Amino acid sequence: MAGGDPFGTFATDGYALIRDPAIAAMKDEVRATLHATALHIARRLLPEDVFAALPKDAGFDALLDGIHAAETGNAVTRALYEVFPALPPVIALIHHPFVRKTIAAAGVEEAVAGTLPLIRLDRPGDQRFATPAHQDSWYSLLSPNAVTLWTPLCQMTPDMGELRILPGSQAGGLRAFKPYEAGHEWFETAEPVPEASLVPVAVGYDELLIFNQSLIHKSGPNASDRVRISVQLRFNDLATAHALTSTYTPSLSRYVLEQQKARLDGRA
Repeated sequence: MAGGDPFGTFATDGYALIRDPAIAAMKDEVRATLHATALHIARRLLPEDVFAALPKDAGFDALLDGIHAAETGNAVTRALYEVFPALPPVIALIHHPFVRKTIAAAGVEEAVAGTLPLIRLDRPGDQRFATPAHQDSWYSLLSPNAVTLWTPLCQMTPDMGELRILPGSQAGGLRAFKPYEAGHEWFETAEPVPEASLVPVAVGYDELLIFNQSLIHKSGPNASDRVRISVQLRFNDLATAHALTSTYTPSLSRYVLEQQKARLDGRA
């Protein structure tokens, strides 16, 4: 980990920005898999002439942007969102040597995956899935030192929307949530978080951001003309867990459940 000890202020600030060539190498491997999978899915979903015109050899970023520009109704990027997290090289990130070293440095003694890796695609100007300032601790409510790792899987520019954080906000522990109302996610903090108090953090291709899950944060809007793609890894600590349980349980997808029901009903 270059640049001294990035965890020197982790306990007080609640986050650390890590820079290391190993991060870029790790992401290069994942992006190669995503590139091949994106081509496979685009070939199936796009008209032949549209697929032929995609910038297949211009790199993953250009391919992803080209797919979104060519698709209708987000059909292809929706499929990428569904399939990408299920790819073995993506799932393997939770046991990558650099990831294990990083979460240990953050004080996680006995790591337990809070979820499988999540890959998020934010289309240009699309705010439908924007979340308010929140704490990731609602994912687990299990370990006070649970952490989230966030890093882009594309070359970021400021207008693509940097993660915004409230340094030191993890010190107060879990905040009260707003009661669920139409238009509000249930994990929104009851006490409003002023936008001016949030600090943008630029995360480069050879960097990742690790933060305590009680740190208040939110994603910035993607005001660019490109697709922002990022990966999130979440870990609990069995050594400090309030209960000896897992916060992640695999379940059947909506597709499988619908197919099962159709066959039981004689519709398939």
